[in-house]
Amino acid sequence: MIQPDVWAQQVPAHKKCQKRGVVMRRKTYKQSAVAGITCLALLLGPGLAVNVSAALDGGDKIQGAKSPRGEANSALLSQVHLDGTYFVRNGKRFVPVGAHWVPAKAAMQWPVQWDPKDIEADFAKMHELGYSIVRFDMVWPWFEPRPGDYNPVAFQQLDYLVSLAHKYQIYLHPSLFIGGEVGEAYWDVPWRHGRHPHADPEMLRLETNLAAEFGRHYANESAIIAWDLTDEPPFWIVGGQTTDAMAINWTRLIASGIRQYDKLHPIVVGTSGEEISHGPFRADDIAGLVDFFSVHAFTLYSPELFPDALLSARGTYGAAFEIALSQGASRPVMIHEMGASTAQFSPERVAAYDRAQMYSGLGAGSIGVDLWCYTDAAPEQFRKVPYLRTPQETGWGMTTWDRQDKPLAKEFKKFSQIVGQLDLAGISPALANIGIVIPDEWAKPHGDFSHFGLTGPEVAPYVSTADGDAIPGRPQADASAANRLLISSALTSFILARRAGLKADFPREYADWAKRPMLFMPSPITSTADPFLAHVHSDFYEKAKKYVEGGGLLYASVASDGAIPDMASLFGARLADRALNSEVTLKFVVPFGDFKPGDTLHYSLPDATIVSWGSLLDVTTGRIVAVDQDGHPALVTNTVGSGKTLLSAYPLEHYLANVPAVFDKPEGTHRIYAAFRDWAGVKPELRADLPSVEVSALKGDHRGYAVVVNHSAETQEIKISASSTLRSATRILPEGRQPLKIEGSGWRMELSPFEGAVVEWNQ
Repeated sequence: MIQPDVWAQQVPAHKKCQKRGVVMRRKTYKQSAVAGITCLALLLGPGLAVNVSAALDGGDKIQGAKSPRGEANSALLSQVHLDGTYFVRNGKRFVPVGAHWVPAKAAMQWPVQWDPKDIEADFAKMHELGYSIVRFDMVWPWFEPRPGDYNPVAFQQLDYLVSLAHKYQIYLHPSLFIGGEVGEAYWDVPWRHGRHPHADPEMLRLETNLAAEFGRHYANESAIIAWDLTDEPPFWIVGGQTTDAMAINWTRLIASGIRQYDKLHPIVVGTSGEEISHGPFRADDIAGLVDFFSVHAFTLYSPELFPDALLSARGTYGAAFEIALSQGASRPVMIHEMGASTAQFSPERVAAYDRAQMYSGLGAGSIGVDLWCYTDAAPEQFRKVPYLRTPQETGWGMTTWDRQDKPLAKEFKKFSQIVGQLDLAGISPALANIGIVIPDEWAKPHGDFSHFGLTGPEVAPYVSTADGDAIPGRPQADASAANRLLISSALTSFILARRAGLKADFPREYADWAKRPMLFMPSPITSTADPFLAHVHSDFYEKAKKYVEGGGLLYASVASDGAIPDMASLFGARLADRALNSEVTLKFVVPFGDFKPGDTLHYSLPDATIVSWGSLLDVTTGRIVAVDQDGHPALVTNTVGSGKTLLSAYPLEHYLANVPAVFDKPEGTHRIYAAFRDWAGVKPELRADLPSVEVSALKGDHRGYAVVVNHSAETQEIKISASSTLRSATRILPEGRQPLKIEGSGWRMELSPFEGAVVEWNQ
């Protein structure tokens, strides 16, 4: 092994290592390699057969390793950069697509069960399927078997992957410090000795040094598209012990380690569900330290938010929702992992599920798609952990273990062929019609008091009992119930907006939400609950009133725990008392959108609590649009200055969030959103005539793309309408382009169940 502080004094072994900055004593290289392989064999437990002679060719090189500029390939991958909206190579924007690679036969032991021919066969298959990116795990104990002692064999193997990347034109996306991977497995370094890798000073020093070493080796390597600091942090071994401060400090240090040498490659942290679970590595905490965000849209693992079948309307909005939620922290977002196991679900349904989400995510502005994962596990892996304990992990691949295409592989290849035809010059996701405001208490790091309105020194300082960081020795309060309430309602509002032909995003409370024509505040954003993360600050409503007076359009729903200062001046109604019911029926008393007097909507309350009960309203200047089953005001409109408001006396979004498969059957709440849209005069860029079909616009100068997704189990004949006159519309197919007939200001098309499509339009 080689100490980093003496590398510069050692003799280069050969040209490839010299090119990468790897220098070592030629005499001791083979001994070091043998020691490194033996070391990890011991770490991975008894029964692991490591054939050193198979890994080494009798000299000082890994079998199969070639220089990236060797005879294997003459066309090198071009350097890639991120322009803030999309990745760019050779001056042209593109959307990289691929999957995470864990080899079928060797699985996580691939560095020690080194088989270059089998690895190359995987790359050849990925190339056949249309991959332009592959994400993979950099097993930490293999690269650093002892503190500060780096394994040259590991770097040789990474060089070999670089050579394959160039040969097969697939960019590498290494995930560092693995760490947690496959099922519940955590591949630990043997020298951690119980120390917290996100907090212990010595662990932080060593991790930063290793990150710098990767940056030094590969600072100018064009085959690497971006660095992923790690997969699904916090590190699973300390998952419940990591604070916001630890996550921020760790990300800052590791990113700075890479940036010590590497100024080129974008940086991401491969987070999974950190936004929807309000985890410490959520986008808002790390936004200033990374270049883009990732989402791992595993809706099947969040039944509290997605109480549905895998293949469902709500489930296939998962990726787009998480992308939009992360985008609110002002960075582009990539789908990093997504999928389901054919050990649990039929291959055809998994393919349809991923297909709908890939297109929906593309329309939401995803800068890339990297699925979990490339291949199923080979049968021999079933007899040992982690696959032994997690049967579902055996079938996540888009190919079988012996490289046969599953239905997902076929759908992925079509998707790759379609996105490869997109001309994204000057294109950006269309601006949102609706801003669903995210409270600052949710977005800010724990213990941050910067928006508390306090100035100067204080004789008796304010101490927050809700911020554990402010009281030494006290743990952070459990806010999981409040977070679930907020995120489930936000998800429901997001889907209702899409069903009403509107695009919603998630500006933060102290950000530029006033730029949107419409602002939505579904309960609990209007509540006054403790913990505070689910609702806005009291002074928000003063800003909201100015927004409406200036022409803004504000919708809010309230529960019986709602609290809105000077409410009547904004909504034309004030809170009077709690409305205790187990069932709610809204009856329209005047025309509103496509509702006629006498039309009804019915809801069942999920529980008898203050977050589910509605509110009795005293109406002042507002106009009653609908009443409840007792004749009390339920929907109230109001005009304030140049703007308009709509108030619901019941937390409708909360009700729908708790109904299994709610959008897979007839459901009309989106018509309230559509009625407000029409009353306010908001015209979406593109709109379908069916609520089950999502249309997103990627817009440029007099041209763009419509990304159309059928979120239903039925074939749909639809009409897409544009807000301006179109000159042409062309559907992009894997085999080429199909002109569509312009009818009025749009076109007609047919979509199979959960099918996605891309249509290029010109004005």
